[in-house]
Amino acid sequence: MSGNGRVTKGPFSGRRPDQIVEALLSWIASLVLFFSTVYVVLKVDVLWIVFGIAAICLYVLPLVTIRNPFRVLPWEMTLLLAAPLLLHISAGARSMNDRFAWWNDLTSLAFALALSTIGFLLTVELEMYTSVKMNRPFAVLFVIMFTLGASGFWEVGEYINDELFGSSYLKSNYDAMTTLLWTSIGGILMGLFYALYLKVMPKKRLFTFGFIHLYEVPKWKKG
Repeated sequence: MSGNGRVTKGPFSGRRPDQIVEALLSWIASLVLFFSTVYVVLKVDVLWIVFGIAAICLYVLPLVTIRNPFRVLPWEMTLLLAAPLLLHISAGARSMNDRFAWWNDLTSLAFALALSTIGFLLTVELEMYTSVKMNRPFAVLFVIMFTLGASGFWEVGEYINDELFGSSYLKSNYDAMTTLLWTSIGGILMGLFYALYLKVMPKKRLFTFGFIHLYEVPKWKKG
C-alpha cells in the first residue's frame, strides 16, 4: 500500500502461492547454473563455457520473449542443466577421479542428462516460438538423436582442445568410448522420461511453465 492509501500492484500480486514457490525455486537453481558458468569462465575452460552459456540462453529465452519473470523453467530441469558443471568443477582437482573409479562415469551420465534436457528444451521452444510441430514419438527421437549428436561433437571438441591448449580431457580411447556409451544410455532414458514427464505433469503446472503449448494441445495459438 502506498502512502496516499492506494493499493499498489507488486510483482507477486495476482499470483498463486504455488506459482511464486515454483518461480523462486527456479531462480535459485538458475543462480547455481549462473555461478557455475562464471567459474568455468574465470578458469577459461572453453568447452564448458560454451555449455554453460548455451544452458543459460535456454533458461533466459522464455523470460525475454514472453517478458514474464514467472514463465521460467522448472527448477528440476535447471538443476539438471547445472549438474554436469558442478560435477566437472568438483573433479577439477582430480582428487574425486583418483579416489573413486566410478566418478568419471557419473560425470558422463550427468552430462548425458543435461544434453537430453537441452534437447528437450529445444523441442519445447521450437513448439512455442516457431511453426514447428512434433508428435510425441518424433519429439522423443529428437531428444535422443540430439544427445547422441551433441556428445559426438563434444568428443571432437575435447580432442581439438587437447591439441590446441594442452589440456587432458581425452586420456584414452577407452574414456572417449565410455563417455559415448553413457551419453547413449542417458539420451535414450531421458527421451522416454520426458515423454512420460509431460504426460503425468499436472495441468496447472503445464500452464505455469508454458508447456501447455506443446503438441498435446492442437491449435493453441488460436486460444
